[in-house]
Amino acid sequence: MEVLLVLIGLMLATVIVVAAGDRIGLPWPALLTILTAVAVFIYATFSSGEFEFEVPADLILPIFLPPLLWALARKTSWGVIREQWVTIVALSVLLVVATTLAVGFTARAFMPGLSLAAAILIGAAIAPPDPVAVEAVAEPAGIPRRIISALQTEGLFNDAASIVAFHLALTAVTSSGEMHAGEAVVSFFYSAIVATVLGLVVGRVSSWFVGAVHEVVARNALTWVIPFAVYIAAEELGASGVIAVVIAAVELHSRAPIQAEDRLSGQSFWETVELLFTGVAFGLIGLTVSSAIDAVGADLWHAVIVGVILSVVAFLVRLVWMYAFYLINRKRGKPRLAPLRLQEVLLMTWSGMRGLVTLALVLSVPSGLSFYHELTVIALVVLLITMVIPGLLLPWLMRQLDLTAPSQAATDKMRTVITTRARKAGIAAIRAKYEELDPDTAANISQWFEDRLGEDEDGDDASTRMQKAIAAREMALAARRTALAGAQQELLRLRRDRDFNPTIVDEVLADVDRMALGAKKHG
Repeated sequence: MEVLLVLIGLMLATVIVVAAGDRIGLPWPALLTILTAVAVFIYATFSSGEFEFEVPADLILPIFLPPLLWALARKTSWGVIREQWVTIVALSVLLVVATTLAVGFTARAFMPGLSLAAAILIGAAIAPPDPVAVEAVAEPAGIPRRIISALQTEGLFNDAASIVAFHLALTAVTSSGEMHAGEAVVSFFYSAIVATVLGLVVGRVSSWFVGAVHEVVARNALTWVIPFAVYIAAEELGASGVIAVVIAAVELHSRAPIQAEDRLSGQSFWETVELLFTGVAFGLIGLTVSSAIDAVGADLWHAVIVGVILSVVAFLVRLVWMYAFYLINRKRGKPRLAPLRLQEVLLMTWSGMRGLVTLALVLSVPSGLSFYHELTVIALVVLLITMVIPGLLLPWLMRQLDLTAPSQAATDKMRTVITTRARKAGIAAIRAKYEELDPDTAANISQWFEDRLGEDEDGDDASTRMQKAIAAREMALAARRTALAGAQQELLRLRRDRDFNPTIVDEVLADVDRMALGAKKHG
């Protein structure tokens, strides 16, 4: 019962903090983490007993990561992944490796007696920025869509590299063995290839199922089950559950004949899931503070200092890497990439927030290891410095960098192009099916309907006019449905096009879907 009360309390706190954060202009994940930590600290200080709440460490990633990754991956497309493949290699793999090594060797220098495998374990846990944290904080802060797309693409895949390195290091630590670079490379490629194949197969089979089932609730329920199933299946095969979930989500949403009802209800469903799961995940970070401080004892301040140093090292490695990536992007000359300006280098460095994955990996370390309690405090300090503080200061940084106006202009321009393409596709669909309608009628069905109802030039009686009105209404609704269907098909095509941001396409598509449902209802 206590676990249930805590979870319900965290979900309620999430809803309240989201409203408060929106009102005061601060990212709610950072506020929720602070609020939870303060509440636990007050409880532990003034109550007679200690607050104890623990989710089994081996269940944190399987419970929270699949739905949150699915919620993020369904917003992207194969076109974005093809466009951002250099970002995936440079940031999701190479940057994680570089950060793992830099943080690991730094930890070894400041923690005497730490083995190489233990150092790599610490580095791998701290290395990956959390896509959940970035998603929850970036968009409310007004970060440009182009930069959010790059950060999301990085975050969808970087957990795979860090988790592979972490598990290899953990095996070496617990078995008193050694890590081998060749074994790590082979393990990573095996993990990635098997997960990709599994994700593609599951995505295609699921898309067939979606096309064969006519019940909207059943189709949405399937998308809830798949993330957990594919994650567990991949982990059982020794592959990356992260990659498998992402690939399955992108494949399903690229191939499935998803209708307007599915898109609108699915969007609302997954936004709710993302909000509550993110809130509980960040609440768990706050809940661990009190127990970690109590357990580390006399080594508290040493652990805090090491946490600060490792956070700075991770920040500097990311800053240098982003600057090098900025130089590469300038030579590539593609305007949809990021970073393309020095301000964007700083912004993307600042957005390298650690979160749920770091916490889960650290908590999965066996408590019997000599450095376990110190590592927990180190991880919490890293989360404070790389997630809470940057999250709270991100709106201020955005105002200082002055990136909002040009990015909004680019977003508006793309939205205008997308809307125009959709409108032209709708008009073309009407012309193809209703040759008797002129282009003006096709462009504005509602005005045409009003004009037709107003005609009474032939002097018909009331009954005849009523019949004409009914016929005109049916033709207008049919033409409207044809136009909207044409617009939907064009938008779905644009969503697969690497030249268009799928998030902006989805916004326009949602408007068209609502109009299509309205036309269907009145028909």
